Amino acid sequence: MPCKFGPAEPDGSALKISSFTVIVMLLAAAALPARSEPVDGSMRQHLQLAQRATTRGKTAKSGKSSVDQNQMRIAAVVNNEVITVRDLVIRLNFVIVTSRLPNRPDVRKRLAPQILRSLIEERLKLQEAKRLGLKVSNKEIQAALRRIEKANNIPQGKLMSVMARQGTDASTMIEQITSALAWSKVVVRKIKPRIRISNEEVLAFIERARSAQGRTRYRVYEIFLAVDTPDQDNQVLKAAQRLFEQIKIGSSFTQIARQFSQSATASVGGDIGWIELGSLPKKLDVRLSQMKTGQVAGPIRTVEGYYIISLRDRKVIAAANPASVVVSLTQATLRFPPKASEVDKNTQRSLAKTISETASSCADMEKLSKEIGVTGAARLKNVKVVSLSALLQKPARSLEIGKASAPIESKNGIVILMVCKRIGDANLPKPSEVRTQIGVRRLNIMTRRYLRNLRRSAYLDLRV
Repeated sequence: MPCKFGPAEPDGSALKISSFTVIVMLLAAAALPARSEPVDGSMRQHLQLAQRATTRGKTAKSGKSSVDQNQMRIAAVVNNEVITVRDLVIRLNFVIVTSRLPNRPDVRKRLAPQILRSLIEERLKLQEAKRLGLKVSNKEIQAALRRIEKANNIPQGKLMSVMARQGTDASTMIEQITSALAWSKVVVRKIKPRIRISNEEVLAFIERARSAQGRTRYRVYEIFLAVDTPDQDNQVLKAAQRLFEQIKIGSSFTQIARQFSQSATASVGGDIGWIELGSLPKKLDVRLSQMKTGQVAGPIRTVEGYYIISLRDRKVIAAANPASVVVSLTQATLRFPPKASEVDKNTQRSLAKTISETASSCADMEKLSKEIGVTGAARLKNVKVVSLSALLQKPARSLEIGKASAPIESKNGIVILMVCKRIGDANLPKPSEVRTQIGVRRLNIMTRRYLRNLRRSAYLDLRV
């Protein structure tokens, strides 16, 4: 499904390259095939190229290239794979540069546990993709690199040398790209097909938005760190506190979110978008209602973990005049015969269900009604919603354009409604936008649960 978010915070940094640039592809997972044609050795080839580019950059600066043997120690074991201290140091250097954090020993020490956790999650994602037979091709990695270069105005093929000049190891970007692409395939295969959004959910969402008119909306950014088991609570709290302190002394909220947040909004710097009170967990709502524009608050404990939130803006939703909403619609009416038996009613219900589930446009609904033999199909143009019967006003306001309503039964028969055009309700979200919002939120929750279960079932041995 398409996922559309607001723009990320402009930060003016010279180099804006990091995992956040490629994780966007996870949110565009619907565009990826469930399985791609593998290219043997593609990951190894890219890593070798990246390592050579990085080594050249280091050699140009120092005149030598060496690896501290101490860095080859094991930092963590993830099932049957090893993460070395060197892996951790390389990623730490990468995060320091791309997040514009101060490169001081105390900062590195505070960030190391959370970065190690990120590395562990990347390995788990890759391992799960491998278990499912999902592979990342050389073509996909190349395309991701080109997108990053284009987004950052870097000449084609020069990304790795740019990374090297900035003093970071380009191989860590290849690892993040591969992990992101592999995980997006897992999401498409295992999670996305389980998401179902009913018309009733969409209508209820729009009705809540209508009732919120005249109230305040908030533009909120988030950083989320999950607590999977009670014994992790203290460790995650300390990590959240460290990130909060870095933000307070001037580090970019969006850059921190992109590197450390475990929410799907990490790919857009933590941008949740415009929301009303009641959209977030209760503790976040309470804190949000007390915040001033530009303020950052946290860490805030919820059932799932710790949040840091930033209030960027607020506005009052203009209330539309209900009397001004005008619709053009097609209405199919199946009347019950006088003294209709339950058999007669069930026949009409079956016909109504066929029309509701089959019609794909207003013209199609009229044609289908005639084919079935429904005599009560009619097109009504420029009708004020308030002039319709009470039974029809709610779907007339909320239905997605060109989407048939569920059969609406009354004492005398059944009505199926389809809105062809609507004017005067511009402040409400479109049904397609609502489906995206609900879908993204649900995908985010289900993805976090899937990853949490992977962590719980994995063999993890932390050595540092």
